[in-house]
Amino acid sequence: MNPLTQKEAHTAPYWTTLLLGFGAILLVLAVVTSPEEVFQASAQGLKLWWSIIFPAMLPFLMLSEMLIAFGLVHGLGVLLEPFMRFWFRLPGRSGWVLALGLTAGFPAAAEAVRQWAQQEDMTELQLRRLTAIAHFCNPITILLVIGTGLLHNATVGGMLLAVHWISGLLAGWITARLPATSKELQKRETPAALRRTSVSRTSATLIQSAWDATRSARERDGRSFGKLLGETVSHAVQTLMVTGGFIIFFSVLIRLISIYLGQGAYSFVWPAWMEIHLGSYEISRLPYDLRTQTALISAVLGWGGLCGWLQITAVTKPSDKGITFTLSRVLHGLIAFGLTLVAWAPLARISNTIPAYISGSSASSFAEDGYERVTHSVMTEATNLLIQLEGASMYPWQLTVLSATLLITIVLLLLVISFMTSWWSRRASR
Repeated sequence: MNPLTQKEAHTAPYWTTLLLGFGAILLVLAVVTSPEEVFQASAQGLKLWWSIIFPAMLPFLMLSEMLIAFGLVHGLGVLLEPFMRFWFRLPGRSGWVLALGLTAGFPAAAEAVRQWAQQEDMTELQLRRLTAIAHFCNPITILLVIGTGLLHNATVGGMLLAVHWISGLLAGWITARLPATSKELQKRETPAALRRTSVSRTSATLIQSAWDATRSARERDGRSFGKLLGETVSHAVQTLMVTGGFIIFFSVLIRLISIYLGQGAYSFVWPAWMEIHLGSYEISRLPYDLRTQTALISAVLGWGGLCGWLQITAVTKPSDKGITFTLSRVLHGLIAFGLTLVAWAPLARISNTIPAYISGSSASSFAEDGYERVTHSVMTEATNLLIQLEGASMYPWQLTVLSATLLITIVLLLLVISFMTSWWSRRASR
């Protein structure tokens, strides 16, 4: 190894370790000097994770791994091949990950990407693209927590979800067309991926191809149902524990920043940059009109937060250190912000439930004493908000039924688009 290269390789970890160590010392000092606020922030993050995220995600994390083991995702991938190849330049089996990201959120999609990486079904470039394209926030969070709970307007929550999906797909379409390096272009798909592709090419019909792919994948997995169920539960709970740890940590970090940096006109920037739930909450308390609040929240949802970024990169371990993923997140946030501003006026004319400005009662419910008592106001209001959500939101089984219905609808819609894309391609080639 070149001595200079070796020196640089040792220098980077040294400075990284130094900065992280210094930051850890500051964090410990802040925790020691503000134990009550830290406890309240931890309780807030824990309640958010346990009340909303855990029941909404656990069934889908289990479902994803079981469907992959049974081979059903491989069969679905054959049917989604025209859609995913044409629009996102990815193999059809990645269509399940996209549907999972749209309905269950980015932690479930990241776990599915990790499972594909273990099976060596895709190249590193394809895995990076899929991670970026399938990154969406949980629709239950957008509809219930943000739309109904924070903005007190279910129609705005539906608009946020539609804009989030559309802008995410547009950002994914652009990300799929980013230029790749010459080394990446020279790489071929793995032998496992080639075997799956050859199955679809040699079968007489598309349905037969899907069945052959399903049966072949099930034979390769070979795990009994009992073993599969145990491993599925273990992996799902482990993933959710990691997600909960990130949420609690960033709840504490944001709370400490708000204490020691104080409140101000741009105090929402830190929470918005770090975590989507707390960032959306801070934006909903700003004295802006509802259109501006919705656009800012839409941008935050598109970005996904530093908390989400760390979760995804920790699970998927991208080979480019998250550069492709970061570009996709920035694109998603910018497109979502602009699309919200553009779509607001037409939607306001269609629906009378969207006002031009947020009502005084809604603003006062979140901003009451917001800047007078810095050390207590945020946690008090956040606790009241979570109590309201707990009383008005759905039961866990209702969240599961709603999410499952949404997932089935999206899969069917993707299948329809895939068949239409295949038909259009055959017609254009004549």
